[in-house]
Amino acid sequence: MVWHQLTARSGVAVDGARIPLLPLGDPTGPPVVLVPGLTDGLHPVSRPVARRLFDDLPVPMDRCRGLVVSYRHPLKQPTTTQGLASDLAEVIDAQVDGPVVVVAHSMGTMVAQHLAAQRPDLVAGLVLSAPLVEVDERLRVVIDRWAVLVRDGRWDEFAEDALACSYTGDELARRRELSEALPPEVPDDELRERHLLLSEACLGHDATSLLGRIRAPALVLAGEEDPIAPPWHARRLAEAIARTDLHVLPGLAHGFPEQAAGPFTTFVTAFFGEVAGSDPTWARPVD
Repeated sequence: MVWHQLTARSGVAVDGARIPLLPLGDPTGPPVVLVPGLTDGLHPVSRPVARRLFDDLPVPMDRCRGLVVSYRHPLKQPTTTQGLASDLAEVIDAQVDGPVVVVAHSMGTMVAQHLAAQRPDLVAGLVLSAPLVEVDERLRVVIDRWAVLVRDGRWDEFAEDALACSYTGDELARRRELSEALPPEVPDDELRERHLLLSEACLGHDATSLLGRIRAPALVLAGEEDPIAPPWHARRLAEAIARTDLHVLPGLAHGFPEQAAGPFTTFVTAFFGEVAGSDPTWARPVD
């Protein structure tokens, strides 16, 4: 399938399932693959509402051919971050000619770590935003709490909890006002189950033995006040990956790519330039 022929309904078939894809940006630019976090459980890119979440990314998509890779539907049981990385490798092999820069957030960074360690030939660079290396008690408490709220359909409480984990200060207040002005979304049973399966994958993740095998350069970004992915995860990655640029953004939580979109875009744009300078195969135009 030619890149510019991809549509929002495109996908890749994998052993009885389908991986939804969303193309973004300039089809003549270098390839960037975006890997979502746990939000993809309730909002896979196969759904129109979810696709709108990618309308205003703090990533320079005007100069890249981006591809959001959702998680397979239906999910394989048991779902693991290693298995999701194998799916991601299949998509890149099928859709992209040459290595990609992987931009991943939160749970997506778990998948990206496995991909970079297992298939270094596919990865020209890594942008790891709010990364998670392994499960600690703080993460387990949040994931378990969200699982209960989703399972019980307590959507107002779930939305408030997610906002409190994601934003700080005036931005948190603004998001709360917006949330109160809108009726809560009520995902169907299929999406609830999807969220719960991806939650189990998060809780089973441990990449500590893989990090030394990652050879691609990495930009690692963390929020200083992130209650889900505290900065020690980012520092652990920076210590283990040989070529790493680490930035901890002060006063910000898990949603810092949105709350600090300007600095985030600046960091990512500079990193793309560094990758293009060191790996011209990534930056070459599409035939």
